[in-house]
Formats: sequence, structure tokens, C-alpha cells
Amino acid sequence: MQKLIIIGNGSYARMMNRYIDMTEFGETVAFAVDQIYIQEQQIDGLPVISLEALAGDYSQDEVLLIMGIGYRKMSNIRRKVYETCKSFGYQFANYIHPTAIIEKNVTLGEGNNILEGVIIEESVSLGNANLLYGGSLIAHETAVGDFNTFSVKAVVAGCTVIRHHCFIGAAATIKDHIVLEDYVFVGASAYASKSMEKYSVLVPSESRILTDKKSIDLL
Repeated sequence: MQKLIIIGNGSYARMMNRYIDMTEFGETVAFAVDQIYIQEQQIDGLPVISLEALAGDYSQDEVLLIMGIGYRKMSNIRRKVYETCKSFGYQFANYIHPTAIIEKNVTLGEGNNILEGVIIEESVSLGNANLLYGGSLIAHETAVGDFNTFSVKAVVAGCTVIRHHCFIGAAATIKDHIVLEDYVFVGASAYASKSMEKYSVLVPSESRILTDKKSIDLL
């Protein structure tokens, strides 16, 4: 069974440890994070070590790394930690949940986490350290860069380009044949119908709480 070190010590890292355990993906042997962020010496009975000590404690041939950094600051933290670990000579595993459907001609980088029910259709290319939450879908011939996040049930239609550091919110939909440049934020349930420039933000129509109605008036 492959030995794994989860990079991170927050809620996302802990969640990934549970996924690894539930799906018997490998054996987690430690969590690793920058020394300044270590607040406790163990998580779930496993040691928390510093990135600075990683190479001294575990050789590059002994372990694979699992990305355990979430999407805060549009994944800039994830990129920084990924690049640090790569500079040490480590390889990241792609965590793929057994219920995910990935076509045979999909091209995968490393350090991607692909959770329950994700569908990645034919001829998709997926870069490095992307997070795909449950039920998200990347349709045919789409090119996805690095450090992107696809929240629960996000849908990207075919022949689309998603650059780097984009966040696609829960149940958001990206139209086919468009380009999202770096750092685009698409809010939950929004529909991206045209290409978007770097740092663009798209939000859905306003959802309002009706103050003059009760639920029992409607159903």
C-alpha cells in the first residue's frame, strides 16, 4: 500500500485523510505544513511535521504527496506550497474517488483531487493541483490549467478553456467554446455565457427572502 503525506493541516486536509481511509487509497503517514502554521503535533493520531523537515524525515522515493490545501486566496496558497514541495523533488498523487468516471484518453497532471461522482469526458486535459468536488462535470475537449477549483455539481461544457486559479461555484455552469482567463470567480448557480478576462467575477441573479410570504402559502 502506497505511503502518503497530506500537505496541509486544515479542514480540507483532514477531509482528504478521511477519503483516503474510506476508499483504501493508501496509507497516510503524516501531515506536513509550514512550521509557522503548526498548532498541534498530531491530527487523527498522525504526526504533523514541517515542510522544512519533510525531506529529512521522508525520502522522495518513500512517499507520495496528497494536496490538502483548499481554495483560499484563489488558490495562491495551494500553488505556493505545491511549488515548494516540487522544488524538494516530491511527486503528488492524483486522488481519484472510485465512483468518479474518467475517460481513458483524459490527460491528467498531478496533485488533483477528484471526488465522488465527478465526470471527466473524453479528450479533456487537466493540469496540476485542481480540486473537483462531488458531482462536478468537465465535458469533452476542455482544457483545464492548474490550481482551479470546481465546487459541488459545477458543470463545464465542451471545448472550453479554463486557465489557472479559477473558482467555479456550486451548481455553476460554464458555456461551451469560451475561455476563462486566470483568477476568474464564478459564483454558485451562475451561468458563464461568454469568455471572461483575468480577475473577472460573475454572480447569479439575486436570491431574495420574501418577507410577505410564508412557506405554507406556497406549498
